[in-house]
Amino acid sequence: MIYNIKAGVLGLEELGMAYTTLLREHIKNLKLLGAVGRNQKELLYAKNDLNLEYVYSDEKSLIENHDIDTIFIFSDPQFRPHQAIKAIEAGKHVFIADPIALNVEDALAVKACADSHPSQIVMSSSMVRHSPLFHTVQQIIASNGIGALTNITLDSNFFNGLNRQLTQKSGSLFIDSVIDELDLCLWLIEADNYVVKVSKSDSQEIVCHINASNNTEIVLTVKPADTEHKSIINIKGDIGKLEISNDNYRSFLMSVAGDENIPITTKYYSGFLYPEYLQLHHFVKSLLNRNNQMNSLQPAVDVVRLAVTLEKGKLFNEI
Repeated sequence: MIYNIKAGVLGLEELGMAYTTLLREHIKNLKLLGAVGRNQKELLYAKNDLNLEYVYSDEKSLIENHDIDTIFIFSDPQFRPHQAIKAIEAGKHVFIADPIALNVEDALAVKACADSHPSQIVMSSSMVRHSPLFHTVQQIIASNGIGALTNITLDSNFFNGLNRQLTQKSGSLFIDSVIDELDLCLWLIEADNYVVKVSKSDSQEIVCHINASNNTEIVLTVKPADTEHKSIINIKGDIGKLEISNDNYRSFLMSVAGDENIPITTKYYSGFLYPEYLQLHHFVKSLLNRNNQMNSLQPAVDVVRLAVTLEKGKLFNEI
């Protein structure tokens, strides 16, 4: 008999409701046993809709429940660091929606706590790093398929995953609007440090120039919140380039050494391509196999650090 992960959920607002639907309907070998409701609506949802065995109005009771070995955190970002640390210290495996914190100090505290409990699996969500298409992109770049990276140009309209749509706004333009885009750039570039410059265009867009220590430049445009359009990521190397559109998550265009616009198709052909699902599946599989692959929270810390740096750059330039 295959062991079932016994899980509890912190955060039953819109984001938590969407994730619990994925967990219940699509993730095998996992049983939701408990949740915390902050109000009557959430308590009734946990009891009647989810039909959970343990329904609490306080997080301490859930975290200390010995029947539960894993905690999923989908709460408001301001509460996530404290909840994650308490859950880790209580011996639980933890999955945290990104961002894991709203400032660098809290993000580092979560990582330090996870590092001090190496037998537990602690993972932060990443829409980018669990996308089959972007895994293909990353492999091409890592193998120097377009040569040494020189430039990445993108805007804030490219990604629109569950976390972007449903997480409560923090008040930080960059944490609320471009976490996924920053995560992608950090993953592809793998530089040690960055110099940023933030400016405002005539069209009220915020333009961020991020110069990495390995001589790669990122040009990230933050569009006004009510702007919707087809978005394209251009990734240039010294011998070729990639062009990725957000209206196609199965393939992209590659040009190298005179061969223009070669279509590259991901090898992943499942009809269920949601990165959110794929990461939940990976997390549960890691728990079952006690495999800490992709267990590091360093990327989650780095993306918060870069978002905060851009926020400071915006304030410094009085935008």
